[in-house]
Amino acid sequence: MNFGANVLLARLLVPDVFGVYAIVLFVVQFLSTFGDVGIGAALIQKKEEVTEEELSSVFWLQQALAWSVVLAAWLLAPLAGLLYPSLPPFAAWLVRAMAVSFALASLKTVPAILMERRLDFGRIAAVDIAETAAFYGTAVPLALAGAGVWSFIAAALLRSACGVLMIYSMADWRPSRPFSASAAGGLVRFGLPYQGNTVLSFVKDAVTPLFVGVYCGAQAVGLLNWARTFAFAPLMLSEAFGRVAFPAFSRIQGDRPLLARAVERSMRAMTLLLFPVTALMAALGPELVHALFTDKWRPGLRAFYFYCASPMMAGIALPMYSAILALGRSGIVLKMMLTLLALEWGLGVPLVVIFGFDGIAFSQPLVAGLFFFVYRAVLKVESVPVRTLANIAPQLLAAASAAGAARLAMSLLPGTLAGVSAAAVCGGAVYAAAVRLAAPAALSELRQDLAGLFCRGGAR
Repeated sequence: MNFGANVLLARLLVPDVFGVYAIVLFVVQFLSTFGDVGIGAALIQKKEEVTEEELSSVFWLQQALAWSVVLAAWLLAPLAGLLYPSLPPFAAWLVRAMAVSFALASLKTVPAILMERRLDFGRIAAVDIAETAAFYGTAVPLALAGAGVWSFIAAALLRSACGVLMIYSMADWRPSRPFSASAAGGLVRFGLPYQGNTVLSFVKDAVTPLFVGVYCGAQAVGLLNWARTFAFAPLMLSEAFGRVAFPAFSRIQGDRPLLARAVERSMRAMTLLLFPVTALMAALGPELVHALFTDKWRPGLRAFYFYCASPMMAGIALPMYSAILALGRSGIVLKMMLTLLALEWGLGVPLVVIFGFDGIAFSQPLVAGLFFFVYRAVLKVESVPVRTLANIAPQLLAAASAAGAARLAMSLLPGTLAGVSAAAVCGGAVYAAAVRLAAPAALSELRQDLAGLFCRGGAR
């Protein structure tokens, strides 16, 4: 749904509109980083059962912070137009509306946490799907009607409202007790380093909307965001994993050998899916852009290739990252994020000045590799040794073969959507055959996981 709707919106709207929305989103997210102290993650990671006092305290603290952000956004919104001259005259109202959307979404934090602790991802998925349908069911018709950037803003408001109504219709929890500082204190002690990591990650990624937006304008931000979104499309296969792995790994954190086996099995399953999809997208990039998005997005193609390093590495790094958080080592992740922040800004800014707006993506392979080595070292120290090469080599070689086959097929086919689809099918067939030969055990595991998933779904 995400991918199909984004293709439609990319065809309907120009890069400038996407850039304006990305900048507005950045401004509100910047303010929102001060409206969270990481207590949601603390509740998920906590070994013991959470109390009603803790839940209600988290809810009221979250609301106080979230609506303080709305007030700050309302007062400071006119400054966005001064910082970004390429924004439209009504930019202040875009910022204010987006801030309300973020505050509304915070209302569902505690019910969502309880569902995650119980691993009740069936209900969470239902909420996510409803929110996505509400967002794109609003954005696409409004874009067709010529609403421009307001298509995204109205869609964000409706998505938040829909998510809150739906999650409370399914949850058995309601806020009751008044706020207790003592109940929230212990959670905040874990949550602050975790939130510090979130803030640093945000600042790291802010180089595009902040520096590139001011230096190169809204159109450049729109092209970069498109390139990143397109390259990160395979991560839709892993997003759900990250949400499940953190609470699931937290439940088994005391059994180090079991946790190591869980990380390795997750790595095998994720790379089986992420490697071929990313490799085929990169191999067929120019033809995909022409057939799906139209040639107005071609200037972002070079950045797209570099951004592809992240989904290739995610299948390896995300299970390790989830295990580190499950072990309560949020401080380690915080220190690492400081290093990545320095790299992103220290390399990104001069690369943009030298090579243009897409230079910001050139550091992605280096950053992705750094994640891998640090995460593996941390897990080794924590007595969770994870074998990486043995678990990913067959999938990596098969994905490279698939990319080569798809590129060869594309040279013999027309650059139409039908031709691109045929080349992708050819590459997919080569990948399936190569994996069947080189990693039959991993393929069998994935089949077992999927069969178990659907059997449980049917029983439920």
